[in-house]
Amino acid sequence: MSELQAVFNGAKELPLWGFALRATLLYIALIIGIRWMGHREVSILSGHNYLVAAGIMSLAAVRMVNAEASLTAALLIVFAYSGVNVLYSYLDLKWPKVIDRGSVILIENGQINKKNLLETHVTIDNLLGQLRLKGAHNLSEVTYAVLEPTGKISVIKKSATLPVTRQQMNLPAKYVALPALLVHDGQVDEENLNMLGLDLNWLKSKLAEKGFRRPEEVFVAALQADGAIYVSA
Repeated sequence: MSELQAVFNGAKELPLWGFALRATLLYIALIIGIRWMGHREVSILSGHNYLVAAGIMSLAAVRMVNAEASLTAALLIVFAYSGVNVLYSYLDLKWPKVIDRGSVILIENGQINKKNLLETHVTIDNLLGQLRLKGAHNLSEVTYAVLEPTGKISVIKKSATLPVTRQQMNLPAKYVALPALLVHDGQVDEENLNMLGLDLNWLKSKLAEKGFRRPEEVFVAALQADGAIYVSA
């Protein structure tokens, strides 16, 4: 058996480059699998998402360090895991209450639902901690608290406790834009400039206001949400 075959099929001993190749191929397979499953799997972990992620990571770690384990089988399992999870997510869209547990109301009209707390195994301390993280420091401030399928708790506060908005005070609206990187390490991001409807002359004038003559002198320049320019040399 050649060394390359041993890398894929497994052997009692592998050269160092064999371990490096196995790690590289498994890493690429994991990236492809995660991309296939979509952003939802990375940012929102429901029960089956977490199970799949933990299973894939555990499998990859074992196959990378175990010389006798088959790399080919590991790659197939990674893609099989990913495929099953994509199918599971599709079924979840079709029959959400059958596949995944739906949202559960923990506080309704300011009253704690003790039954739902017991069913979801959420303690009072857990609930209070999550409310504080959402800016609700007192139970009396909360109208609804809902345990989402992802395990996070969303909070709807009573209108009397919400901060006053500029609209309610009849003040003109402030400019709000999507923060965007304009210069990085002296290189102008022309794509972001064009997307924002701006040009190089506008950027140079803003940099000049900050004391910079050329974009090459700037490490980072970014348009902030309030329309101001942040510049760091």
